[in-house]
Amino acid sequence: MMPRSAELRTPIVRASHARTKAAGLAAAALLLTSALACAAEDVPDIKGPWTGKSFTIVAGAAPHWPNNAGTFEKPGLGEKDLVITITNQEGRRFWGTTLLSDSHDKSEEPFIGELYGPGNRKVMIAHTVGVIEGEIDGDVLSFCFSQADGRGATKSSVVSCTEARRSR
Repeated sequence: MMPRSAELRTPIVRASHARTKAAGLAAAALLLTSALACAAEDVPDIKGPWTGKSFTIVAGAAPHWPNNAGTFEKPGLGEKDLVITITNQEGRRFWGTTLLSDSHDKSEEPFIGELYGPGNRKVMIAHTVGVIEGEIDGDVLSFCFSQADGRGATKSSVVSCTEARRSR
């Protein structure tokens, strides 16, 4: 026969053990949910060259279009080969160079950028004369570049939208 003091403690011990077990399971579920949420927001590795062709409309002689004679009334329309090389990446932040070239000239400049948005698939890049905003879908970067300086130092404005594909 069990002593009376042990009989009184047994249900309490069992209830306490059940609460501890339930709290442990709840904590494990919370950690698993947090891990899955973090996995869903993984940052893609976007390093390497992305190549394409620019399709550009230009008013004024812009830095990458020094021979352009287009105006706002009759803009210049141009195409150049494009290579965006992402040389380094730390989490969502990255940096590298852009290279534009055709049979007449070639220009290269540095940039910095960051991934954002759902799945870190949206891209914002700033370089020395303008901004690139776009989105990555697998190995395709769809984006638009803009430079608005029609009344500023360069007296030029540029818009160029295109797709670049990652070279692996």
